[in-house]
Amino acid sequence: MNHTNSNKKIKVLFTIGNLSVGGAEKLILNQIKNIDRNKFTPYLCTLFTSDANNYSEMLKDSRDVLYTHFYFKGPWDLVSWVRVFNFLRTENFDIFCCHLFESNFIIRILNLFFCQKPVFIFEHNIYWQKEWWKILADRILARSTSRIFVDSNAILDFTSNQEKVDKSKFAILPYPIELTDKIKHGREKIKGEFGLPQDSFVIGAVARFVEQKGISYLIKAAEKVLRGSGSSNMYFLIVGYGKLEFDHRKMVEDMGLSDRILIKPAKNIKEVLPALDIFVISSLWEGQPIAMLEAMAAGCPVVATKVGGIPEIIVDGKNGLLAEPKDSDSLATRILELARGLNLRNNIAKEALLTVTDYGLPVYIKKLEKYFVEVYQERK
Repeated sequence: MNHTNSNKKIKVLFTIGNLSVGGAEKLILNQIKNIDRNKFTPYLCTLFTSDANNYSEMLKDSRDVLYTHFYFKGPWDLVSWVRVFNFLRTENFDIFCCHLFESNFIIRILNLFFCQKPVFIFEHNIYWQKEWWKILADRILARSTSRIFVDSNAILDFTSNQEKVDKSKFAILPYPIELTDKIKHGREKIKGEFGLPQDSFVIGAVARFVEQKGISYLIKAAEKVLRGSGSSNMYFLIVGYGKLEFDHRKMVEDMGLSDRILIKPAKNIKEVLPALDIFVISSLWEGQPIAMLEAMAAGCPVVATKVGGIPEIIVDGKNGLLAEPKDSDSLATRILELARGLNLRNNIAKEALLTVTDYGLPVYIKKLEKYFVEVYQERK
């Protein structure tokens, strides 16, 4: 492989719709903040307005991130298309790296007709309900895409089949995490902030309140666990935001368990994990959940549904417990099994820490940089 000219940095534009709280948004910021500044000059471009819950504050300490924001009203906002085109033409980027459909679509269209530069996109999930025109657009635009990154075999197989794109176009690049010390620093403080008793045993989740995350099944499982455990100091803490928040709160109220199943506004997962004894993923479909890996890295044992890329990481009974999706009984059984077994929790936590060493951020960044350099050199 040829090496880049030491005097010529590769100019990379990272693009995404907005910086609302989510896995893709967190990933793009980690990519930008950690890419080697001796080899690359990273730019960030967001295309749509963010809501109140966003990761913009993560940019405050990154003074060398060149950030541009556009205000698309929708994919067919022609004025914004022209503005983005002028931006791309003026800056003359070497590589485009795009996340989520709107960004993938807009940048690849402009690149195809006007720039012809290497473009990498990320498929972050299994999209069962993807609209037909989006599937068609992705199928056509894949021909001019350098690489489609996915985080698991499950997403690769599904997307390749859905979009009729050859598997050779894809590359598996598992989501990275920042490996942290498993010591529960700040546990008392965080429990106090959430109104949890200091001696409480806490089972928790951090997720968007959308159908995919299966929070309604977790709430039903929580009721079964609380009524079946006989424990007065067991609590569930569900942290997040989304369109189903009202429905989830009403479920809990109707059960009469608002004092034991707490639903709280979105926070960074690192501000929640120290309070938890068990972390739960109740998703109906998934790629590779970053939250699950972060919980494992923090030494918090995990119960997760057997969907998507989760079984590629969790070996049932070894580094986590698996439950059936859309099955609150299965979820409750596995939660109780873990809650009642101190030795099981400790053993699972130790094995999980060994598992996540393969998902460290430095290793991930090196792999991403290698793809960029190889394709850039091929185009020179």
